[in-house]
Amino acid sequence: MAVEIKSGATSDLLTVDSVSKAVRVTNYDSSGNERLFHPLPTSLTTSPVTQVDNDVIDAVDVSAYKWVSLQLAGTFEATIKFQGSNDNGTFYDVTVQNPTLLSEPYVTTMTGVGLVKIPVLYKYLRARVTAYTSGTVEGIALAYKESNDSGQISSTGTINGAVSVTNLPATQTVDGSVAVTNFPASQAVSGAVSIVGASSLSPFYAIGTTGTNETGVSSAPSILRSVVFTNLAATPRHLKLYDIATTPVAGAGTPVIVCSLAAAGTLAFPLPVEGFPFSNGIGFTMVLGADNGSTTPATTQPDFTVSMIYSA
Repeated sequence: MAVEIKSGATSDLLTVDSVSKAVRVTNYDSSGNERLFHPLPTSLTTSPVTQVDNDVIDAVDVSAYKWVSLQLAGTFEATIKFQGSNDNGTFYDVTVQNPTLLSEPYVTTMTGVGLVKIPVLYKYLRARVTAYTSGTVEGIALAYKESNDSGQISSTGTINGAVSVTNLPATQTVDGSVAVTNFPASQAVSGAVSIVGASSLSPFYAIGTTGTNETGVSSAPSILRSVVFTNLAATPRHLKLYDIATTPVAGAGTPVIVCSLAAAGTLAFPLPVEGFPFSNGIGFTMVLGADNGSTTPATTQPDFTVSMIYSA
């Protein structure tokens, strides 16, 4: 039984090769244009450039393509940027791939001959000379309609072997907490080290009398290590410490520490482990009122005791 295959209403018949007994099939698109199974690239027009702000690839519509391969040639001293636009008016720099650079293949400019792979993520492409000194910049450009991921590093793939990262900035911003657990048992120290021993500590003790008990403890910069305040009276008392090199005056100035104590009690005022610094010196007053301006004196004797330890 013989079968005839005709082309529409015409008299064209499908032909079987008499030797191979095979049928030849040609692929066409919906418009009747022959379509290759592996389309060949399209050449884009390029121009030799000998001055700044001229284009090796003048703005061209590349929306029908997936990517463009540009080979820069010639002898020149210039910088070429690759730019894209959707309106053919405002162009933005784009990152391209230089396949000759293994560790850092992604670039935004070229300053010499070579090949670059330009992704198409926009409608219009141009390759512009943005800096020029001498010579002629030439180019050969091919536009491809098929994707080609060769030479790309997958964002989710596995890399076997060592990876070198060399373009990190000198400092990094860290968001959150950082745990450091690999400190050595001993640390090298550069500079002077001050060790406070018992021989460098100065004790102070006083028994209060009637009045405001204006007392200078130290007339030089000091670090208060401890203070114990005992109220011997039947009413509350307030011990006020001043950062001052001279004898303080009750009601004048602002105390840096106020120890408030109820009747017949003892207070060991809490201080940081490293002590509390007094830049000028240490002095105190003892009055009945808690406010800074109080000058109400003690009227009994002995009214209180105070013990301090400080260092220079």
